[in-house]
Amino acid sequence: MNQIFKKTGLFLTAFVGVLLSSKAIRAAVLTEPTNTMQDITNTFTSAPRLAEGPAGAKPFSWGTTKIQANFVRDGHLTGRTDKLIVTSNGKITIQEPTSAGYEFQNIWNTLSVDAYAELGAGGKTGKSTSKREMDISGDTTVTVPADRAAMMASNAGKRVWIGNKVQTYHLKKSNYYITQEAYTDVGQITLKPTITGTPASANPIVSGTGTQTGDKISVAVDGTTKETAVKADGTWSLDWGGRLPTRAKMTVTETNAYGDKPGTVEATISGADLAITVKETAINLTPSDIEGYQSVSDDQVLADLIKRFGITAIDKADNNSSTGIVIGTSDSQFLKNLRQANGGTSASTSFTATKAGETVTTDKPLTVSVGNGILSFSTMPTRSDFAKTMINGQGQIVQRTGDWNVGVTDTRKSGSPWRLSVSESPLTNSETGKELSGYVYYTADGQTETKIGTGSTFIASGQKATGVGDTYKLNDGWTDNKGILLHANSDVTIGSYNGTMDWSLSDAPTK
Repeated sequence: MNQIFKKTGLFLTAFVGVLLSSKAIRAAVLTEPTNTMQDITNTFTSAPRLAEGPAGAKPFSWGTTKIQANFVRDGHLTGRTDKLIVTSNGKITIQEPTSAGYEFQNIWNTLSVDAYAELGAGGKTGKSTSKREMDISGDTTVTVPADRAAMMASNAGKRVWIGNKVQTYHLKKSNYYITQEAYTDVGQITLKPTITGTPASANPIVSGTGTQTGDKISVAVDGTTKETAVKADGTWSLDWGGRLPTRAKMTVTETNAYGDKPGTVEATISGADLAITVKETAINLTPSDIEGYQSVSDDQVLADLIKRFGITAIDKADNNSSTGIVIGTSDSQFLKNLRQANGGTSASTSFTATKAGETVTTDKPLTVSVGNGILSFSTMPTRSDFAKTMINGQGQIVQRTGDWNVGVTDTRKSGSPWRLSVSESPLTNSETGKELSGYVYYTADGQTETKIGTGSTFIASGQKATGVGDTYKLNDGWTDNKGILLHANSDVTIGSYNGTMDWSLSDAPTK
């Protein structure tokens, strides 16, 4: 049995008074057009006109009945279309006078711009039905050669024509007739790339969404550009291959070969220059502390540990501000394990500071040791008094005055017992040395008196309750007829009396 002793002074004055002391995104994406031929006849408007030919000539109308093309989007040509199949049904007749003797020499189907310039052509065969007439029914393949692909793309969003070109010849003289038969607009969209979230200097993986599968994504930072492509699900990602420069501007541009309007989006790379410091690398907790952790959140436990260790973190890149910094532990199980710790055990972990995707760690792990707890006096008055009282020649009860606050603090495991006892030396007259006629006693119910003398007298007992820093106060609930009082006999004499009280606190079982 462990005992703690405290000695306090006990005084009685004049017997007119007695003094007694004691804390995957899936994007909406356009599917990339393919090389598959699609019928787009209904997107063309028939409006035959002569683009080139002798004065007074009329357009050759070939009776186009069907137009197919590759790299079609939403039923329209695109700037990447490089092949068309034009189906004609009809006959054409030489427009020169019979007497001139002209014959058909060559015929083509053409793809041209609004103000005539040839984008592509395909030689067409025909069957002569007479010296001046030819049946041109059938299919013709029109191709856009590689050296005109850029010109085709540059006409996205503009009008193009399907037409024909006829050459007639006689005696080293030839005439050309160029007819534009039907027109349509080449499809064009505005590309709208995105960047997912805010790029972080500590995270080299950047990502976002694009407008059309296969489009080229160019990521530019501080004069360096890297490229990737929009995937089938509409997303793109790129590994920069190293730390991104903090607070630099990132520009993402989406382009393609279809003549669509490039799209650009910008973001400022977030970043931090973090520093984390601690005042204490090891702290001690009690069983009461651990039990107190059971009823609060992880955040509250963490806040308490941060305070005890004196952990601080700043962002040097943000004027040494702590704004936005999250302090945590590198071990995800640390708080769980700490809640289960018993007296005599310890746990360690490194603490981290995180902001804008960047994390720094304490130089070494910080240690929490859990002791067995302490049973102790939390308060002890240096002087406690009994009230000044007039002698009336009869036995009488003298009330307390002043400070009688004897406190017990218990940080041990809940359920641990404690016992409080007291003894006192006789009250003696400070002038004559004569003992007081009477006695000091303790009553819990106002009726039963327990005299306090030189032997140990039981006052109170209890068990450690759950909670941090659980405290028992001796004089809680005391009234005029409860607690420690003084009984003066009828023959008490006038004087000032004093003595001492010895308080004993032990971890013995309750009475």
